Amino acid sequence: MNDTTNFVTALRRWKFTCLVLMLLFLYVMHPFISESTPLYTLGYTLFIIVFVIAFLVLFRSRRSRTVAAVLGLPTIAAVSMNYLLPSASPALGALLFHLFPALFLFFTAVIILETIFRDAVVSADSVNGAFGGYLLLGLAFSHIYCLLLAFRPSAFMLSETLGELPSEGGARHSLFTYFSFCTLTTLGYGDIIPKGPGARTLAWVEAVIGQFYVAVIVAELIALKVSTALRDQQPAAQSTDSKSPEE
Repeated sequence: MNDTTNFVTALRRWKFTCLVLMLLFLYVMHPFISESTPLYTLGYTLFIIVFVIAFLVLFRSRRSRTVAAVLGLPTIAAVSMNYLLPSASPALGALLFHLFPALFLFFTAVIILETIFRDAVVSADSVNGAFGGYLLLGLAFSHIYCLLLAFRPSAFMLSETLGELPSEGGARHSLFTYFSFCTLTTLGYGDIIPKGPGARTLAWVEAVIGQFYVAVIVAELIALKVSTALRDQQPAAQSTDSKSPEE
């Protein structure tokens, strides 16, 4: 019982760091996920685990847990449907597997930032949380791109080096996760080009959000951490100065 309590306490203390590590692990293995490999089941099982951990650790209020459940449970249903019922309606699968995850990831990023700036102390875990929010934004936009592509197949144009657009959901999502982070960081290799007005709008909106996030939110968080460290050093310095030579 004590071991379980200690584990939960440590998980809540380093909740953002654990989330970032799991997200990074998912991103590393994501390109290798395909419906034809055993990693497909493992990858989306890990996605469900991330959801459960976020639900238990990040969402502490009843309101946030209710919203997370409303957005997250359809995602889990979509994962199960895609695995157990591969012949289900593609349109329904796209809505469940891309719209709800995107909304859930956006909501999680907002909750992370709200928690970070509400806490009185800015810790290393808080900085990791800001990084985690950045990763969640990139993943959320990748789902939005896949959702757009499901209803507008000509929304994007691929260069000859990439070949044809993958038909499998996992491979396609992996490709647009790559495109999403290239857009979020304004890297812009140009191997995936948004053609339609909706795709172009999403691309520039993501680029603006990515620059704003780094320039304002992360910079503000680091400034708060530095000011907190300086404020903590002042009492110690004053205590040292107040000691008399005889002491």
